[in-house]
Amino acid sequence: MPPCLAGRENEQRRLLNLVDYLWAGRGAPREAVLSGPRGNGKTALLRWLQRTIEAGEPDFDVVWLTPNDIPGLDPLANALMPPSRFASLLPESMSFSVGVGKMGWKLNGQGQSFTSLLTLRCARRPLVLLLDEAHVLAQDVGQTLLNSAQVVAAQAPFLLVMAGTPGLQAHLNTLSATFWSRAEKLGIGRLDEAAAGLALSRPMADEKPPIDFDADALNRVVRDCQGYPYFIQLWGAALWAAARSEGTARVTNSALENAAAEFGRQRLAYYEDRREELERQELLPVAAHLAAAFNNSAPLRSLELNAAIGEALTDPSTRQVLDRRDRLAALGYVWKPPEAGDAWLPGIPSLMDYVAANAGHRPP
Repeated sequence: MPPCLAGRENEQRRLLNLVDYLWAGRGAPREAVLSGPRGNGKTALLRWLQRTIEAGEPDFDVVWLTPNDIPGLDPLANALMPPSRFASLLPESMSFSVGVGKMGWKLNGQGQSFTSLLTLRCARRPLVLLLDEAHVLAQDVGQTLLNSAQVVAAQAPFLLVMAGTPGLQAHLNTLSATFWSRAEKLGIGRLDEAAAGLALSRPMADEKPPIDFDADALNRVVRDCQGYPYFIQLWGAALWAAARSEGTARVTNSALENAAAEFGRQRLAYYEDRREELERQELLPVAAHLAAAFNNSAPLRSLELNAAIGEALTDPSTRQVLDRRDRLAALGYVWKPPEAGDAWLPGIPSLMDYVAANAGHRPP
């Protein structure tokens, strides 16, 4: 968790609005879907929600899962309804097809049995399921979970919150659960300058003794971060270490220069990891070409983005263009915030500059 989760007040409010339904004894009217490029704080927002619920609602259960935890239906059932706590849920009408062995529930792939058990479990104690990295959720598990979530929430206090990369929405479309499109969609992108400045300065001010910022130094760091939370985290750690090393209670331009080298080293390593990722997936030429298309980080409409991708392909068929676009979105190199309409954005503008400069050629 970042020491100051700045700039997410709207997302926090919308998530708590869904939790309020459980407090009233009802299921949430829709699931929540958080999507955005890596490093923007989706997991931090889930952690905040978990801590907030656990601190304020002792009668609620919050379960945190990733797809690695639930490779099949039985592991999913065991994670949400541990037999050690809920073995008594098994109704007589299911006793011939569902059992409880040494390893837990044995549902024999029956999605309806899972739905019935989860409904009974949530009727006993409200449940919030937080599913991180949902963009790699196995198809069979995802279909059962999403369909069950609809049924259970209509009968008992239950809320499903999923988070993943911009590829999450495309993945959910493959799960034959079209009602997810009515979910509470939250795009988790870069912060504005005010929120970035608060995320940097508030933790320093809370130190004992407090560390203050020169206004010029803070503005310079905020501009360099481009609102990307991971870079804010790296800059904050480097500045804290530099201020402590100098024994100063103020981040001046001198401390900033000392921290800049450490931040630059870590940012370069991150850029190169991302460049190699694009290269391994044979997306580097297209990614480099898009750097010129996103002039000053201005949004592109789908037609404009597709045209730019097509210019970098030898076979610019619609299928090839959409394939590259989906794969770049899954990596968070480009993305379309769910509340922005037809507007594609760069995940990290300065990453595009690095990719263009280190792709073997410069884009036209």
